[in-house]
Amino acid sequence: MTDVLGLGKVTREVFNRSVLPYIPVEKEIELDGATTNLTGETVIAHSPSIGVPLEALGFFAFHYSASNVASKFGKPSHLISGIYLPLRSTEEELRIIAKSLGDEAKKFGVTITAGQTATYYGVEIPLLTSTCIGRRIKAPAEVHVGDKILVAGSVGGEAVWLNKISRGEKTDIWKRFTPLPTILALQSANGVKLMHDVSEGGVKGSLLEIAVNNSYGLNVSSEGVALYEGAEALEGDIMRAPTYGALIIIAEPDAVADVQGRCSQLGLPSSIIGTVVSERGLVFDGESIIEQERVNLDEIYGSFAQKDSLLDELNDVVKQIQAIRNLVGLIPEVGMNIVYAKKDASSPNDIAGLSGRIIKAMGKPMICGEVTYGASKYLASVVLEAMKHETSRRAAVNIRGGDDIKPKLESLGLKVMVLPSKIEGEGCPVAIHLNQADSMVDAYLHPGEYGVEATTTILGSSPEALVDLLEKLTSLE
Repeated sequence: MTDVLGLGKVTREVFNRSVLPYIPVEKEIELDGATTNLTGETVIAHSPSIGVPLEALGFFAFHYSASNVASKFGKPSHLISGIYLPLRSTEEELRIIAKSLGDEAKKFGVTITAGQTATYYGVEIPLLTSTCIGRRIKAPAEVHVGDKILVAGSVGGEAVWLNKISRGEKTDIWKRFTPLPTILALQSANGVKLMHDVSEGGVKGSLLEIAVNNSYGLNVSSEGVALYEGAEALEGDIMRAPTYGALIIIAEPDAVADVQGRCSQLGLPSSIIGTVVSERGLVFDGESIIEQERVNLDEIYGSFAQKDSLLDELNDVVKQIQAIRNLVGLIPEVGMNIVYAKKDASSPNDIAGLSGRIIKAMGKPMICGEVTYGASKYLASVVLEAMKHETSRRAAVNIRGGDDIKPKLESLGLKVMVLPSKIEGEGCPVAIHLNQADSMVDAYLHPGEYGVEATTTILGSSPEALVDLLEKLTSLE
């Protein structure tokens, strides 16, 4: 049994083995969807989770949508989840995500009712989506001029976390970054009228969302706001920095003491930062805020998630190949592929290539699949054998065969060998030859045989060198 997930929806066997044991369900999982009771008091929220470390994906996928339901004075009860993974993802990675999601759902009494779990072309990093459903326990009261604005929790914690992981530090402080317990504790407090989590754009961005979406006037000061340890040392405006876990609250003046008392019981700092005023818009520290600007730390999201310079390089090369004029004249009927090996490659899993092929479609080259490791068995075997001769020969591409190919390649300065149509052994004829040979040339032309197309395999030191060669080859008459 391979641990690598196949393309598309996972099988029921995989789901039962690697997802179901970790998530709370209301009843037996149904095909296509599920039925549940909805009322006029139903609250629904949807959020994605992407670009964070694998072990944190399920945590944030749950808390993003569940916290939004709770902030609308709803009690989260059901969740619909979508787990979308890149090709070559493993069951172990799926289990990590499912367990993280399930642990949080269980902790807050939420059952997962329906969803989708699959791998797809085009998904470059894991993406989780969650739709949370809950029942409203009370209607929010109307906000009035004179109501107080508070922030609960320390500002800048999420930014500190992002800064740490961008420098390679291992930390699990992200497990504290959720406003859900605070929201649930304040739902029953008399005089609490509005709650909004501090997410994109930080404190300023969240206050601006409140002001714009509700046509409120908010006059706010940063004085007295508690900062997360280490936040003051970060570059940029900390009031715009990522701060998930903190909470903006609007409450009646008489309710402030109760709100702060409940926050204190949770071990959270809280402070009054402003007042609702008659003039619409947000004024922060005397400055009118009209744009939700972001800080550089926001760009860290996704930058540490399975980035690979070799894959990035080969992805760029594949796009360059697709743009080569007259390339279709070199594409064999079986399709073209290009591979690139790590410096210390010892198996096909150390060699990147297209999981599909570059094919001819409507007279133009079309890319099928995505660049990933272990994608091309035959070309990878050629490179592995070639590197035994010369460690610098880490790239290879296949093009069509034909009587015109050898003289064209030779005119470009390449040494070309025509292999016999039949070579003893199993696997790629070029790899078999290299395994038995004492020396190596630049390109190998296999003439094909009955039912087998003639093809040419070209070796190079880098995929860029092969692109340059292909461009020159297509320019020859």
